[in-house]
Amino acid sequence: MKSILTSILLFFISGYFNNVRAQTYYVEPIIEDFFCRNGIFIDSCSYDALYNEAFEWIETPYNYAGNSKKGIDCSGLVKKLYEKIYNMQLEGGSRTIFEQVIPIKNREDLKEGDLVFFKIRQHQISHVGLYLQDGNFIHASVRSGVIISNLSEEYYNKYYFSGGRFP
Repeated sequence: MKSILTSILLFFISGYFNNVRAQTYYVEPIIEDFFCRNGIFIDSCSYDALYNEAFEWIETPYNYAGNSKKGIDCSGLVKKLYEKIYNMQLEGGSRTIFEQVIPIKNREDLKEGDLVFFKIRQHQISHVGLYLQDGNFIHASVRSGVIISNLSEEYYNKYYFSGGRFP
């Protein structure tokens, strides 16, 4: 009798755990192709959820203080990405966000998901993007909306201030 009860218990437990699965993400070929054309190669070490969500925002128009697919600014984009991907609620603009991170001075130390900050106006932090890999980052550009750029581009290289990572 004891073995029958044990067998029944194991049956239900194994059935329960077989139905409980961690959410997995898969990068669709169209998304992977887009990033590949932009010099970003998604592999098994990449965080697929980041690239799936980032792709959803590409070409969204720029709108100061915007926070939707109709228009978004740089800090709004970072806040939306962090909320969806990392379940983190960020507050404020680029300067306020910078005050919350651990600064990363060496660009070579940047990792996927870190933030990149720029001092463009009046020598104050005025722009933020989300680092992807190999110098590439996603951000909301005033002229082009949500795009991928590279830290080595002359403009971004000139105004780059620091990376940042949440503790």
